[in-house]
Amino acid sequence: MSAKVSSTPVLGIDLGGTKILAGVVGSDNTILGRAKRSTPAKEGSEAILAAIVECAHEALQAAELDISEITAIGVGTPGPLDVERGIILFSANMNVKDFALGPDLSVATGRPVLVQNDVRAGGYGEFRLGAGQGFQNILAAFVGTGIGGCVIVNGQVVTGATGNAGELGHITIKAGGTRCGCGLRGCLEAMASRSAITRRIGKAVRKGMLSSLAFKLEKKGGKLKSGELAEAYLANDPITVKEVQRAARFLGMGLGSLVNVLGPEIVILGGGVVAALGEPYLDLVRTTMREHTLVDPEHIIKIEPAALGDDAGLLGSALLARERHGVKRK
Repeated sequence: MSAKVSSTPVLGIDLGGTKILAGVVGSDNTILGRAKRSTPAKEGSEAILAAIVECAHEALQAAELDISEITAIGVGTPGPLDVERGIILFSANMNVKDFALGPDLSVATGRPVLVQNDVRAGGYGEFRLGAGQGFQNILAAFVGTGIGGCVIVNGQVVTGATGNAGELGHITIKAGGTRCGCGLRGCLEAMASRSAITRRIGKAVRKGMLSSLAFKLEKKGGKLKSGELAEAYLANDPITVKEVQRAARFLGMGLGSLVNVLGPEIVILGGGVVAALGEPYLDLVRTTMREHTLVDPEHIIKIEPAALGDDAGLLGSALLARERHGVKRK
């Protein structure tokens, strides 16, 4: 009796505070059908579960498949989580606490469900199918509204004793620095995320400094998209250039410190900020990271952009679900 990975499709779901992405992933890891929905984050767990189920069925319809033809479902979601039980313990971006997402979704669909941190799922997707292919030791950082990370050692995602390790956005990068959404001060996320950049631009504007982003900040309640930051940066808006460079230096410092501890083969940078700002931003991060890296004097550690874009999370979730549940005996 030999075991082999099932060739039937799996469903990957990337659950975020603003949107839900679902994709049916075939045995060759191509996406056979996909769907997208807004996350009813303010409405609680029942509304979120209903939206996930609707999004999943829409992706299945696009793939011309029935839920019964799916081996398993993988969900990447913000945490902290109880991964083994599939529970979101709480989420700052969604109005949930002790949300039994895995069990509830399994009951709703009749399929086994694996729940994992969204950024770790994205990092695993890059490891298997993206920029990390061919490497066994990876450090991945995703920079957007916040900063998340994934550490892979010897081909295995590092989750630690609690199942929640890898939160590189919450290493302290500046003692007594800006308060983070987690409640601590000086976290990498509080110093280098899109939220951090936007907040500091807004502070400068309120002090009377001129910026092409002033009107957008006022109109959108102090929020900016990554593309808007990139547009102002490439147009040499002085405040934006200053704050993007500042954030890139903090990110490089944090990554350099982590490289000194972990010694990965490659550092992968992804997320909306990285995708929008591109190589100029990556070069800033690379330079500072190199300055703070002691374990790589010959610069053999690669620093590369992520390759899968928004598909990283759903692909990684699908792969993890297949590996956990997609085995059948013959």
